[in-house]
Amino acid sequence: MDIARLDNLLLELTDSERAYRAGARYDWCDAFDWDFQPEIDDNHVHKIGNRMRALHQKGMPEGLSIVRNSRFNPVPEHVHDYVEISYVYCGNAPQIVNGAQLTLAQNEVLLLDAACPHAIGELGEHDIMLSIVISRPMLRRSLDQSLSSAGTVSRFLLNALNDETDHRGHVHFRTGGSRRVRRYMQEMLCELLEPTAASPQIASRLFELLLVELMQSYEAALLQTDAPALPSAQVAAAMSYIERHACDCTLDDLAHHLHLSPNYASALLKRQTGRTFMQLVQESRLTRAAALLDTGATAEAAAREVGYANMSFFYKKFAERYGCTPAAYRRRLPR
Repeated sequence: MDIARLDNLLLELTDSERAYRAGARYDWCDAFDWDFQPEIDDNHVHKIGNRMRALHQKGMPEGLSIVRNSRFNPVPEHVHDYVEISYVYCGNAPQIVNGAQLTLAQNEVLLLDAACPHAIGELGEHDIMLSIVISRPMLRRSLDQSLSSAGTVSRFLLNALNDETDHRGHVHFRTGGSRRVRRYMQEMLCELLEPTAASPQIASRLFELLLVELMQSYEAALLQTDAPALPSAQVAAAMSYIERHACDCTLDDLAHHLHLSPNYASALLKRQTGRTFMQLVQESRLTRAAALLDTGATAEAAAREVGYANMSFFYKKFAERYGCTPAAYRRRLPR
């Protein structure tokens, strides 16, 4: 299927949309699950959607489905019992999420956990919004294939798999300029509308790629903001971790400790300390080496203790930091 045909199919009005445009209104009472009315902040919120039906769709892998939202038909505040991704193919989509107004622009994505209350405003004729419905097993498989446990998006998805956590979270991805998000969505839609025997496997891989792109886009956007993104408590925790593990600390270790992705942790440390991760590690090692020299340790013993295997490199870095060789540093000590 070519993209022009895909665009035309998505823009075609259904019979129900023509009726809504003419003034008819859908009776949402028929869609509510009256046996499930969670109380959120002292308000009863209805559940919409049948998980058993929503997660079985021809051309899609088990646990993943895509539906186009009806235009001219606002959706009242509700929750689901599955994770949902809203994607605006074209136009805009006004929403209220957790009581706050939010507008999704073209090519933007909204990730909603199961118990996040949200409402969708009336979509116009050229406003096309798609909803991706995801089961927990599908999420787990996708995480195993595409994401580590670090990063904002993967932490959100891991939270969605946990029965003991709050499921009212959401993440807004301002991915309007991302060619990958649009391409992955288009290719998934083509597999849905013209399915083959390989479509479920292809759609599954495309979904994994979509998650990776969302994670990268979100963290790149955070790094471009002027506001501090890493709380001072986490900076202190990062510095303490580096001091304790300087002899064998890696960026991956630190990122895992902070529950961040390595690139994100590195960039934020640079922003808030003015030094790179390796500069911080070297400083901590050299400070510890100097302390050992103060106690009478030899240069070789101090270097080995703080993790330097290359003595020439240790001498070079020590001289850069203290302006003298380790031997000269020891000789300055009173006898």
